[in-house]
Amino acid sequence: MPTFAAFESFFKDLRYACRMLWKTPGSTLVAVFALALGIGANSAIFSVVNGILLRPLEYPNPERLAILWEANPSKGINDFYASPADYRDWLQESRSWERIAAFRTHPSILTGGALPERLEAASATPGVFGLLGARTALGRTFLPDEDRPSHNHVAVLSYGLWQRRFGGDPSIVGRSLSIDGGTYQVVGVTDSRFRLLDTETEIWLPYTLDAKELKERGFHTLKVIARLKPGVSLGRARHEMQSIARNIELQFPDTNKGWTVNPVLVREQLVGNIRPTLFTLLGAVCFVLLIACSNVANLLLVRAGGRQKEVAVRTALGASQTRIVRQMLTESVLLALASGAAGLMLAWCGVQALIALRPADIPRMESIAIDAHVLLFTLAVAVATGLIFGAGPALTSTRGRVNDVLKAAGRSSMASVKARRTRSVLVVSEIALSVALLAGAGLMIRSFLRLQSVNPGFRPDHVLTMEVALPETQYKDARVGQFYSQLLGRIENLPGVQRAALTRNVPLSGGDPSLNFEIEHRPIPSGAEQPRAKYRAISGGYFNAMGIPVLKGRAFATSDGQNAPSVVIVNDTMARRFWPGEDPIGKRMKAGFDESPWSTIVGVVGNIKHASLDSETSAEMYYPYEQVPPTLMNFVEGSMTIVLRTAAEPVAMVNSVRDQVHSLDPAQPVFHVKTMEDFVHGSTAQPRFRALLLGVFAGVALLLAIVGLYGVISYSVAQRANEMGVRVALGAARGDLLRLVLGEGARMAGAGIAVGVCLALGLARAIAKLLYGIDAADPVTFIAIPILLLTVALLAAFVPAMRAARTDPAIVLRQE
Repeated sequence: MPTFAAFESFFKDLRYACRMLWKTPGSTLVAVFALALGIGANSAIFSVVNGILLRPLEYPNPERLAILWEANPSKGINDFYASPADYRDWLQESRSWERIAAFRTHPSILTGGALPERLEAASATPGVFGLLGARTALGRTFLPDEDRPSHNHVAVLSYGLWQRRFGGDPSIVGRSLSIDGGTYQVVGVTDSRFRLLDTETEIWLPYTLDAKELKERGFHTLKVIARLKPGVSLGRARHEMQSIARNIELQFPDTNKGWTVNPVLVREQLVGNIRPTLFTLLGAVCFVLLIACSNVANLLLVRAGGRQKEVAVRTALGASQTRIVRQMLTESVLLALASGAAGLMLAWCGVQALIALRPADIPRMESIAIDAHVLLFTLAVAVATGLIFGAGPALTSTRGRVNDVLKAAGRSSMASVKARRTRSVLVVSEIALSVALLAGAGLMIRSFLRLQSVNPGFRPDHVLTMEVALPETQYKDARVGQFYSQLLGRIENLPGVQRAALTRNVPLSGGDPSLNFEIEHRPIPSGAEQPRAKYRAISGGYFNAMGIPVLKGRAFATSDGQNAPSVVIVNDTMARRFWPGEDPIGKRMKAGFDESPWSTIVGVVGNIKHASLDSETSAEMYYPYEQVPPTLMNFVEGSMTIVLRTAAEPVAMVNSVRDQVHSLDPAQPVFHVKTMEDFVHGSTAQPRFRALLLGVFAGVALLLAIVGLYGVISYSVAQRANEMGVRVALGAARGDLLRLVLGEGARMAGAGIAVGVCLALGLARAIAKLLYGIDAADPVTFIAIPILLLTVALLAAFVPAMRAARTDPAIVLRQE
């Protein structure tokens, strides 16, 4: 047990450490600032890692939650929605899951208030809420039998919708709401913490399996979630589900050939894509911290050299080496703790900035905060920093011989060769780490610039998009086409509108459905997979509105209506892949299922980047939305996107278009209003996020490394003042002294750059998957960064070199 004397000794060390740090406020502030940058950056990024990767999901036993995707490895499909019929078979045959439930998201229109409102809705099986441990603020969730057709007109509201739309009215339970033209009774309100995985749903309706969906296994519409039974591993469950999938494939080869099941843990599904980015940033801030610590260690070595006489006196008076080292470590830890406190303030500011800069596809951002885990992390980093980088200077201060130091008669003792080498090694390490970090930032920035310069295949300027959703209960068959035809006619007559069109999925918006297809007179070889292409439902003016070139044939015309012969347009990739060396115009193909009509190809259009700017171009087929057969209506039901090309600023047209929609149907809201430039900008959000943060960290690292180099060379010049004076007295020119000091800086910078380039080449391979359009060993980056750092290093060494060149030998020798 610690004694009272030990505590008293500790507090004496603490008071003395405070006095010594206060005696040199300049160097203390420099050290605190450098360490605060390193610790603050680490705490900020750790708070992001903690919130996204480490903090448990807000569900009971989240480590047992999984999403059951359908997969077709031969087609490169790993995470596809499940068909309702397959979901029913999984429920009946699987034994590894404690519970299985399903849902599908869709837009819904809530009417009855001052204005109609478009909501993110989900049709969910009653078991979803129990599976995810949902609690209610009011009422209840769905009962087990409320998925039956006669019992399914009930609704559960989210806490946010309850507060926003209904003002937190406690009598909301039991009230009837008009949703998509139908009447639903509110039975409950979830608590404020419940969220349906990564969706933004605000209202839940019961999902009911109907006979049509159960007959057609080709419709993949459900997201299935399940909870493992206690003691059952994910591998065992995967093996069982794949066995079930093989049995289904044998029974239904036409629709299930090649399809299997891919269970993925929910946490992995939510955060898997962002993990490489976060680990890259975490590695970058660790480099910044190491550079800052090297800077402070250099500063402490200088202070230790200047305190040799003090240490010698204390040793002569009976102080032990352990006592002196403890005193020195107390100072370094106190310095690190002060830096940690300042770093926490920087971390808080950094977290707010990160949240403001976040890409839209970063999950769980609401969980990021400076909490107890971050505080403990910061404390641990600060203490470890103080101990590790204070130990070297503390031991160095006790190595001098007491008699030699005291014989110096009050003069400052010359730094030992070993201490000077140690400081030089630290500076070389700082420069090496800076080179590695600068190279990584350079690669990310060049990759981002390459991504920005990608031609998306369309002209995003002056294009406005907005969605309209027509409820199935009110709009069927001819009424849908009639509504959109009238709407397009009205919008095209608005002043400032050059072209108006409709599409189901806007490029870079996330929606990217695909379908099997057949080519007339070209049977599928036995055992071969049926070809598949992306499926687009559009109106006639879509290609003009988007600026997509028609390479062959024609675009859709007004004559390509519901009762006209079926036509289709393919993109250049599809034409070259499936009709190599042929003209596809006039050929016939069929998309979807046996009930779908044969369609004549009337045009070939240019390729576009639909999924993302860095994705490969897929085969795509475009159909007039009015000719979509009933068997494919799930690809166009729900919302359609209006696309406008305008002569002036696109957003100025929003109110005019909304007025036209309301003039046709006052109950239809307009939502998801965005320009195509917004979509393009959003598609590069995560690469921009990486490039920006790595660039900032690299800039901080470069600043710290140059400050360290400047400090070491300045101290070296001061310590070698006598040598400089003697050299000048013996006839050395000022240019010789200038070259001497610059040469010292160049040697340290050159050694650091050489080590840093080797380190950077190794690290570049680790981030190669995050790069686009450039090699991990990009020659431009690995030539420019060393030149930049060498130039900046020589500039940093120039100031002390000029001071050395101005040495007056008379003054120096008189002092000697």
